[in-house]
Parts: sequence; structure tokens; C-alpha cells
Amino acid sequence: MMRQIRLLTKVSLQGMFGFNEFRYTKDRSKKIRYCLMGFLWGLLVVMLAGYVCIMSVGLAAAGMGRLIPAVLVMGVSLVVLFFTIFKAGPVLFDRNAYEKQIALPVNVRSIIVSRFLTMYITDMLLGLLVLLPGMVVYGVMERPGVTFYLYGILAGLFLPLLPLTVASLLGALIAGISSRWRYKNLVSIVLTLVLVCAVLAGSMGMSGMEEGEMDAMLQQVAEMLEMQISRVYPPAVWIADAMVQGSPAKLLLFLAVSLVGFLIFLEILQRFYVPVCMLLGARETRGNYRMKELREKSILGTMVERELRHYFSSSVYVVNTIMGELLMVLLAGAVLFMDMDALEAMLGLPGVVRRALPVLTGFLPIMMPLTACSISMEGKQWWMLQTLPVTERDMVRSKVAAQLLVALPFYLVSEILLFLALRPGWADGLSLLAVPAAYIIFGARAGLAVNKLFPLLEWESEVRVVKQSASTMVTMLVGMITAVVPVVILVMVPGTFTHGVYLVLTVLLLAATWGMNLGNKRVGK
Repeated sequence: MMRQIRLLTKVSLQGMFGFNEFRYTKDRSKKIRYCLMGFLWGLLVVMLAGYVCIMSVGLAAAGMGRLIPAVLVMGVSLVVLFFTIFKAGPVLFDRNAYEKQIALPVNVRSIIVSRFLTMYITDMLLGLLVLLPGMVVYGVMERPGVTFYLYGILAGLFLPLLPLTVASLLGALIAGISSRWRYKNLVSIVLTLVLVCAVLAGSMGMSGMEEGEMDAMLQQVAEMLEMQISRVYPPAVWIADAMVQGSPAKLLLFLAVSLVGFLIFLEILQRFYVPVCMLLGARETRGNYRMKELREKSILGTMVERELRHYFSSSVYVVNTIMGELLMVLLAGAVLFMDMDALEAMLGLPGVVRRALPVLTGFLPIMMPLTACSISMEGKQWWMLQTLPVTERDMVRSKVAAQLLVALPFYLVSEILLFLALRPGWADGLSLLAVPAAYIIFGARAGLAVNKLFPLLEWESEVRVVKQSASTMVTMLVGMITAVVPVVILVMVPGTFTHGVYLVLTVLLLAATWGMNLGNKRVGK
């Protein structure tokens, strides 16, 4: 059984990261794209390590150095839980992969464990990337013993196991519940978004309690933070105690809880795995079909309807690309219901949210527009679109229009909430309307342009396209650059130049969008 698990996990990881294609392909352009993606991953790793180091130094400078391990463990656990909820169901219950694997001489338990290990290895690497830089800062500033590093590395190897088990359990429940409904994808999307909103609300609630005593002494703040971490996620305190105090009992307790929880989950999942896989792939048909009046639509209307149907047919696609719009609404709601100083402290952006709110509002929905992988999601059917009597210009318009239609309701709700909260004057109100709108339009077109440069048409799992492709990485990097630069400028310039910066930013974003459309017109009319 161990050999089956090892081989299945190896194949899954190689397919996920494209190792086999990079190794054996003779296409030079594909090798260049993989090298570029490796460079982008390296850049993100450096940025992540830098952020963790800055946060750890800040805690140590504030006299809360002893909380660094617990805060890091808590952060890793929340990140693993948050992002695994998106992919747990699709990865565990991928029917296409299941049908290919079950024909092999392997058992169901090996398939489940191999898929779980695939997620576990990626999350473990992420956890170590967060934990190790913080451990280095703690080691330099607090000078602990050798057991701190030994227990820290050992805990880091098993750190994702418990949150990954919880997220997989939630993903399995969502998949199991949605499999009983006719509109499986819609139910799965709604349940996942509700669960993610609950996680975000819980995190914000915790942060709000944490900032409620900021006027007290730092020692009291540290004690309160430690108490909250202990109440919300006790394993974080167990690991911190094991690392700082050299307590093997706490480390063994954490390992025991993590392993026992995983084994229980595995035993339960094994009993329901095959029926859920079959139900998720089943299609309900009815015998009451009737021929009705045929209706004719324009080319653009037909193409847009096709894009939206394709979009909402994939829960992975929807949940991962709609989070930016959802966060935009949550940010607007936080501005309405929270004090601005408390909100800035919670986000770790003192003085920034107030000055750059239009930029932050517009940046969130372009982190991951659906156009960033809309070409790749066509997969092996991309050639069918090329045979239709439509031009490339029609294709671009339909994909951009689909993104705008999806973002429009969230944009309107967030603007209403912001106007209710801020009661802005005409200049501020115009900035709140124009800047996010320009960002959304630019993000829709830029995502498609990037995906055209880095298409991924040969894939087995939608998770690889949506979460791990070069196109999504480059699009996120472009969005970050277009947001970070104006935010830095807004923080540095006097307040009298704020609206001028907004005006220039809006013009530049729209000009860049127009430039991309102009280039497309030259290709095909």
C-alpha cells in the first residue's frame, strides 16, 4: 500500500507542477514559460519571507517577542485552512482522475491518501516558508536554545496536518451535500463562499478584539493576544511552548492530535468516497423535453452567455476568481461598521486605508480576474472556438464582458456601502467611483492579455489552471504593481495632491486598456 501511495503522490505532484512536461518537452517556448514561472515563485517567496521578517521584528521591538512562534503558527494554520477550503473538494473528489486511477491495481485508501499528501506537501512548503524566517528573527533577537530549532523544524513538518484535515473535512462535507442536489456546482459555490465568509468574519472579529486594548500597556496587549490565540487555536500555543520552553510533552500532544484527527477523517472519508465521486459526476436528465420557439441572438450576446455558462459550471473557477470581488464588499462593509483607525490597525496599514481607499477597493477585484485563466479553462476544446465564425475581437469582448458582468453587482454594493459610510464630497465621491471602475476594466483586459501570452491548454485538474498556472501568477503580480506604486505615491505626497494622483491613475489605467484593445484590433477585426 505504501508503494501505491508513493507512486500516486509522485505522479500527482509532477502533473501539478509540470515537472514531466518541463523535463521531456522539446518546445523551447514551454521551457521558457516554466523558467519564468519559477522566477515568479522565487520572487513571491522572497516577498513572503521579507513580510514575515518585518512582522517578527515589529513584535520583538514591541516587547512581544515571545509571541512570535504562536503568531506564526496561527498565521500558517489560517492560511492553510483558508486556501485549502477552495481546493479540498475538487482535489479529493476529482472524478476524472479517480476513473483513471481506479482502473489501476490500487485501492481507494491509497487514492485518498495520495491526494491528501499532494495538498499536504504543498502546504508544508508554504508553512516552512512562513515559519523559518520568523524563527531566524526570533533566534537573533531572543537567543533561544538548540531545542527551539529542532522542535520548530519538526513542528513545521507536521504543522499543516491539522488545518488541512479540518479544511478537507469541510470540503468533503460541501462535496457530499452538493452531490445530492440537482445544481451541484451552484450549491458547492454557495456553501464554499459562505464558509469562507465565516472564516474571514471570525478572523476580523479576533483582530477587532485584539485592537480593542491598544491603549493599554504592551504587556497587557501581549497577554490578551496570547489568550486569544490559546482560545481560538490551542495547538498554536502547544507548538510555541514546545519551541520556547523545550517541552516535548506539548510537541507530542500536537503530533498526537494531528495524526489521530487525520486517521479518523481518513476512515470516515473512505466509506463515502466512491458514492460521492459518482454523484458529483452524474447528470440529471428529464423526459419532458419540448421543442420551443427558436430565438436568434447577436454574436456578442451568444458568446457572453457561453462564457458565463462555462464560468459557473466550475466551482473551482468561480470560488477562486470571485474572492477579490467578495473582499471588496467586505472592505466596504468594514469601513461602514468599523472605526477607520481600528480598521487600519487590523489590516496593518496605519494611515494608508484613509488615503488610498479607492485604490485598495479597485485592487481587490483584479487580484484574480476570471479572464486570467479563461483561455486556459477552454483546455483541449480551445480549437473548437477557433472554428466558429467569430473573430478574435469578438472572443476578447465576450470574455471581458463576462468579467465585467460578474464584477458589476459587487462593485455597486461596495460603492453604496462606502458612500453610506463616508458621505464624500463631489471630488472624493468621483474618485471612489472612477478609480475602482478603471481598475476593474483594466484587470479584465490585462488578465486576458496575460493568459494569451501564457496559455495552459493541456491539464488534468482545474486546480492547476486556476491556482498554479503562470498566467494567474503574472496577473497577480501585475495587479500588485499597479496598486503598490500609487499607494506609495499617495502616502508620500501631501494631501492636496491626492485627487491629482487619482486622476492620473485613472487615465493611465484606461489608456493601458485602450492600448491593449488597439493591439487586438490590429490582429483581427
